[in-house]
Amino acid sequence: MTTEMKPYEHGEAIEKGKLFTFDMEISTYPDKRMRTIRVWLPEDYDGVKRFPVVYMHDGQQLFRGLDDAPKQDLDRAVTSLAPYGISAIVVGIDNAENRGTELTPPGPRAPEGSVVNGFPVPIIPGESTTPVYAEFIVKYLKPYIDEHFMTLPDAENTVVGGISAGGSTSYYMILNYPEVFGRAIVCSPGFPMFTLEGMLADLDAYDFSKLAGHRIAFYNGDESIDVTSLDHVLWVYRKFKEKGFDNRHVMYLLDTRQSHCDAAWGKYMPELLKFVLAEDNSERV
Repeated sequence: MTTEMKPYEHGEAIEKGKLFTFDMEISTYPDKRMRTIRVWLPEDYDGVKRFPVVYMHDGQQLFRGLDDAPKQDLDRAVTSLAPYGISAIVVGIDNAENRGTELTPPGPRAPEGSVVNGFPVPIIPGESTTPVYAEFIVKYLKPYIDEHFMTLPDAENTVVGGISAGGSTSYYMILNYPEVFGRAIVCSPGFPMFTLEGMLADLDAYDFSKLAGHRIAFYNGDESIDVTSLDHVLWVYRKFKEKGFDNRHVMYLLDTRQSHCDAAWGKYMPELLKFVLAEDNSERV
């Protein structure tokens, strides 16, 4: 169930394009919780041309708005890629108060009290509900977006992305729904919540033929708590290379000066988007 779609006129909430919001029931949860969905349409959206779609977690943090508070700047990032012939629709799913359980996938959890590179690993109470959340996006939200907007619905043109716990969830979703998501953006993910040995063992057991032609862009900083995910992401990236992913299909972008913050993720979002969306991604922004 959704409420009426609410448009925000050009320039009122964002610099470029148009932003629509609506509330949608996450019917896969027993409590039928409601969630705000934000849909950004690019400047060249004309109702005729069809576009790739980028699904992003933590929708509240995607668009800067009038207050100029730090955000991930997805609208500005997509607009900046126009010279490369790249454009896309962005769909943001707002997070919940219980974000930890919703955006922490099931997996080999790190022991309580674990410390990685000098930082304690956060403990997420309760069982993961990521599979329920992911199922909502796949079975309900994506079909709704494909019905109401001019999308390219195939996996090659469908991206899932996020930061921190949202990055972990995006990684989970491309592995578990490769027929739906052919591209993923994984920024500063919450990988330290899992044992590195368990994550690598899971990849060894995974059927990588399911990911043929897919692309995954990893990003990490090396300041503050971003140091906790640095090694995990590097080893996962190396495992993808070991399994046959070349430089056109997996990227690990590292900036040793950046911390765990929206300013860093926003800075590199154009390059990450270009990698997953460009017809020829052999060149960087």
